[in-house]
Amino acid sequence: MNRPFHPILFSIYPVLALYSVNTALVPPGDVPIPLAVTLVVALLFWGMLSLILRNAGRAAVATSLSVITLYAYGHIWNLCDQNRLLKEFFGDKEGLLWAWSLLFILVMVAGGWKWKRSEAITRGMNFFGMVLLIMPVSSIGLSWFNVWRGTTVAKASSGVASLSTQDRPDIFYIILDGYGRSDAVKRVIGFDNEWFVKGLEARGFYVPRNSRSNYCETELSLSSSLNLDYLPTLLPKIDPNHTDRVILDRLIDKSQVSSYLKGIGYRYEAVTTGFPSVHPDSADLWLRKDIGISLFEGVLLSETPLPARDPMSSMSQFDSRRIILKSAFSNLETLAKSGTQPRFIFVHILAPHPPFVFDANGGSVRPKKMGYSIVDGNHFYQNGGTREEYQAGYAGQATYISKLLLPAVDKIIKLSSKPPVIIIQGDHGSKLNLDQELLEKTDVNECFPNLNAFYVPPKVRANLYDSITPVNSFRLLFNGLFNDRFEKLPDKSYYSGWSSPFKFEEVTSRIKTRSTN
Repeated sequence: MNRPFHPILFSIYPVLALYSVNTALVPPGDVPIPLAVTLVVALLFWGMLSLILRNAGRAAVATSLSVITLYAYGHIWNLCDQNRLLKEFFGDKEGLLWAWSLLFILVMVAGGWKWKRSEAITRGMNFFGMVLLIMPVSSIGLSWFNVWRGTTVAKASSGVASLSTQDRPDIFYIILDGYGRSDAVKRVIGFDNEWFVKGLEARGFYVPRNSRSNYCETELSLSSSLNLDYLPTLLPKIDPNHTDRVILDRLIDKSQVSSYLKGIGYRYEAVTTGFPSVHPDSADLWLRKDIGISLFEGVLLSETPLPARDPMSSMSQFDSRRIILKSAFSNLETLAKSGTQPRFIFVHILAPHPPFVFDANGGSVRPKKMGYSIVDGNHFYQNGGTREEYQAGYAGQATYISKLLLPAVDKIIKLSSKPPVIIIQGDHGSKLNLDQELLEKTDVNECFPNLNAFYVPPKVRANLYDSITPVNSFRLLFNGLFNDRFEKLPDKSYYSGWSSPFKFEEVTSRIKTRSTN
């Protein structure tokens, strides 16, 4: 304990601590690179100070204190941001930099000082570093153990052992994250997308005018729709106080829809846009654009004075997001042409959901004060965004992706050897008036009404109805397409808070229907 090793502990702690509270959102593969970079930089810094001070112990103390100060920058700003006087004094996060730089120098000097009880300081910091790591390491270990142990998932049962359909079409399931129903987004956002809805209808889509989502969070919604049931039924043993979302990510990855279709000869393909919880590792083909730094790396950098940019270029995360979203539509068009084997193509587009990076014509936009973040609802405002920015950003981004989707749909229909099945859904609505923890502060008539559009054979279309919810989408599709016998479930909607995802409160009766023309 007299030999210093605490710089190693303090350098890896911020990475592990951030991952420990985001195990459900961050793929494990995103962790090794920032972990290795922070460790190597700390070791190099320690080595350089050892040469300058001619003492490895004092250099270690200076290194550890420097690491702590580096990652404290974002937390110090958060405290200043909550204090009116301090916020007026510093102005913004960059305005804090001069004071932080002075603090960093003082910490460096103090750490490298020739203290009389240097050995005791070394032992204390070694011990403190080990104690500090106990919580994140334990939390990560528990989360991984729960994944390894698994949670019982109820299987949707079908009443048919054999399927009569021989000519199986490609099935496209396209999620536009946060795309609300036309009347809801017009009322709350001021966004009129009737041209888009009519464009879909002109192409042969059935667009239910009273559709709504079953849940108002992406992981909950997709876990349900891709597994043909409500979460309490899918996870009968889940504790309502359970907070780990890893099981939801597994439900999305290895869903009953993909398993069902694989079982009858389908190939599973996916297109995603970097939302950490949607990682279809089990897909036979997964198209995604990896560019710049990951979301995890960006959040980690936001805790420091360093800019959240790709270290190999001057590209910001906003620039990267534009490229990623555009590439998703290119990948979708790449998959348009059908082959000899039927395919299930799952597409998740993180738009019009924040971050807002496109205007209505595809031009670049970014918020004035808010940093790069995928947060929504009241979390958007807590991170510096405004209601006006949300309304303008949502309307612009929704308009542009609608413009991108229509020609992609045309290409799919044109290049398919047989009429494809295309389901386009918002996993929930817009969230200008969503409180992530309090139902009483949430406008359920905004957050639940969602876009829903079906391009399906007449036998399937005959059973669709105006108030259908995603939980019944594949039940009715499989019944009409494959002569299966899934029961139609009651269409219900449930709210749950971000910090308590499995505490469901039914809001079905609170969601208003609208009269159809």
